[in-house]
Amino acid sequence: MHSSRLLSKQRGSVAISYLAMLIPMIIAAASTIVIGYQVLLSNRAMQAVDTASLACEFRGEYDRSIAQGYLDYYKPKIDKVTATLGASSGCKVELGYSYSSIFTSLTFSDASYVAGVTASQKVYVTEVTDSDPIELVLVLDISGSMMGALDELKSILNRGLTTLRSQQANVAGQDHIKVSIVPFSNGVSVTDAPWLNSGGTLCVDATVNSGGSFSPANTVANLDVTHDQAPVTTSSSSSDCSFTSVILPLTSNLNDVVDAVNRLQTIGSTASYQGLLWGLRQLTPNWQSAWRVGPNRNQDNVQRKLVLMTDGMDDNSHLDELINAGLCTRAKDLGIELNFIGFGVQSWRLEQFTRCAGSAGAVFSANNTQDLDDYFSQLLSIEYDTKFNFGNN
Repeated sequence: MHSSRLLSKQRGSVAISYLAMLIPMIIAAASTIVIGYQVLLSNRAMQAVDTASLACEFRGEYDRSIAQGYLDYYKPKIDKVTATLGASSGCKVELGYSYSSIFTSLTFSDASYVAGVTASQKVYVTEVTDSDPIELVLVLDISGSMMGALDELKSILNRGLTTLRSQQANVAGQDHIKVSIVPFSNGVSVTDAPWLNSGGTLCVDATVNSGGSFSPANTVANLDVTHDQAPVTTSSSSSDCSFTSVILPLTSNLNDVVDAVNRLQTIGSTASYQGLLWGLRQLTPNWQSAWRVGPNRNQDNVQRKLVLMTDGMDDNSHLDELINAGLCTRAKDLGIELNFIGFGVQSWRLEQFTRCAGSAGAVFSANNTQDLDDYFSQLLSIEYDTKFNFGNN
């Protein structure tokens, strides 16, 4: 009996001790939560006021609605938090948050934080490209059927290049943008090509023969095989190509690109497969070396893009044969994006281009020069991010 009464007293003592410990533990937990909220309010108030102050300095004036927007944006998603838009003078901005907690018995449970700051530094805006370096090849039809549209095409390209040239001044490194022009009619020509043993202007044939006839498979296999390994067939006859409109290899000198565009003249028939092959050879590693085109400093992230524009059909089926032999797949394996513009061409020609590009979105049907203008004005432009640099004069 005595031991039973003693055990009962011990149980009562443990319960009282547990309650005595539980209350401080609850208070400590509540205090931790409240302090965490207060730190969050303080940090968010500073973020909001810093951003609003910089926006004021950038605009040159204080805008209450912008400050309220930043205050709402940084407001913590906590119940019982209210935002306070304080008085401002010039770009001295005051913003804050108030908090009333459910733990009303805690003397520090309610808090108000008002942060004030003055933007003491001027904001300078520098535009930089958000894209990777670009290597762009324009493969252009200069056959006789383009006679009525070529002058307008030159004007369109020159307007786009003028814009591109002004944008080039803002990029990090002039070689960020390189452009090549590959004109084609019934052939393609080069002048003083560094990979040829002889100088002057010559017609060059990118196809490979086997057994005396055209071999699509060997042509595809030799796409990035240079003249010193597999000699290119050349011709000095002006009936095989244009002697005035020649290949301009990739260059970052956009003045040279403008000059190449202005030299374009119509001649002959259409061999778009020759234009495509030589256009691709402006973007393959071995041929770039043969053309003495220096590698881009950011070689792994270069965008390689080819755009072929034509208004007609070829005199033979070589392009279809090359597509079937895997030319377009080979180009994509080399990281080259293929795009085609059909200028008033028939639907089957657009379907042919789509088979090569792999997507209808990479094929553009232009019915007039305004369509061409819209396409090239978008192509010959760079998207920019705006980077803010803060500093004093």
